[in-house]
Amino acid sequence: MNNRLGEESINKLLWELSIPAILGMLSGAIFNIVDRIYVGRISSLALTGVGITMPVQILHMSLVLLVGVGTSTLISIRLGEGKKDEAEEILFLALKYIVIAMIAFAGFFLIFEDAILSLLSISEATMPYAKIYIEIIIIGAIIGIPGYCLNNSLRAIGKAAISMKIILFTSVLNIILDPIFIFALDMGIAGAAIATVISQAVLTAYVIYVFATGKDFAINLRFRKVHGEARLFSQIMKNGSPSFLVQVLASFVSIFINWSFLEYGTDLDIASVTIMSTIFSFYHMIVFGIVQGNQPICGFNWGARKYDRVAHSLRLSLMYSFVLSTILFAMIQFFPFIMVRMFTADPELIEITSGAIRVYLSMLPLVGLQTISAQYFQAVGKPRLSSVLSFLRYGVIVVPSILIMAPAFGVNGIYMSNAVSDCIASVIAIGFIIAELRNLSRMHHGSLSHEAEANI
Repeated sequence: MNNRLGEESINKLLWELSIPAILGMLSGAIFNIVDRIYVGRISSLALTGVGITMPVQILHMSLVLLVGVGTSTLISIRLGEGKKDEAEEILFLALKYIVIAMIAFAGFFLIFEDAILSLLSISEATMPYAKIYIEIIIIGAIIGIPGYCLNNSLRAIGKAAISMKIILFTSVLNIILDPIFIFALDMGIAGAAIATVISQAVLTAYVIYVFATGKDFAINLRFRKVHGEARLFSQIMKNGSPSFLVQVLASFVSIFINWSFLEYGTDLDIASVTIMSTIFSFYHMIVFGIVQGNQPICGFNWGARKYDRVAHSLRLSLMYSFVLSTILFAMIQFFPFIMVRMFTADPELIEITSGAIRVYLSMLPLVGLQTISAQYFQAVGKPRLSSVLSFLRYGVIVVPSILIMAPAFGVNGIYMSNAVSDCIASVIAIGFIIAELRNLSRMHHGSLSHEAEANI
């Protein structure tokens, strides 16, 4: 696959890598979607309990992105440079670091659990649901989350189809286990969390197995002594920090949004946002699937100094993202009731969410372009710019918007603020990506001139 990344048709490669990634990301989103569908059948308060702990879950997953994205980006670039041994070392470090991170996070959370949950302003009625769910998810992540981290690297080496199959299998497993644990065993919200943890643990075992035994893999997982670990650690942190910092910011912004809903709305409004965020995650997985297809192409060809191929892959990714995003946007705008009813039978909650979602997610096509742009800069080793673009969308704009619009429009102002933030951040990202495409053109022509001089 790696030689193909630098030689074959970009369009063919992009779809070959993106389609499995899209299907895999969508099936992966089922972990959250199925949980929320079944939890919503327990009660609206149970759904609120899951939603209000989202800041903790976001912060938790930020560690996965820190290590997973940081290592997968480096692996793609190193393979493009022909440095297989170093790419394998980076893969081993990914597993090592994510296990350490999960243990450290679980320990910290359990020690300071009461203080952390108090920051979320959880109501007395919601607290029992929130506490049991987040405890099981965090502890179980020690064995369940490493697989997600390594799965990023499967896509980085061009094994998106295998990545998809693994996530699809474990997602189906989660669908089967949820009703068993929640209803048949009468474990309620704890059952939803346990089903998720078991499914994630199977995913981890599966990913480790294929990486260790894959015969035609560009790299394999080997337990080895790493030379220059401090240098590699620094590079992993550098490349993964944009995604990490964005998620940290998103966690605090989520807390602020919850506070805003409690001030201007009710627990039902938090349940409503939980549903909308889940629907958005389904949509966003499609766009992120394109990102996952684009990342190894851009990373490899950047390392190989084939800047024309980098630009071509970027353009196609932006175009496909916009088309697919627009289609999904239309579905959400025209059929909100159908989608919302999947998560709840509460008539009041259905009415609230179906109206709000049209505003809350009104900028979906632009969000797709913003996501592609931010992740591209990370793929080619420009983490600072990626961070700036992501920060704009996930906090810099949305918080001031809420402070201005919520007092004037109440709960609706919070929904409107999300759309305003998406719009402004996306327009800025598009400006940067246009400049980058011009830069890639100059670098390509400069590379051609250098080659011509060398041949004289």
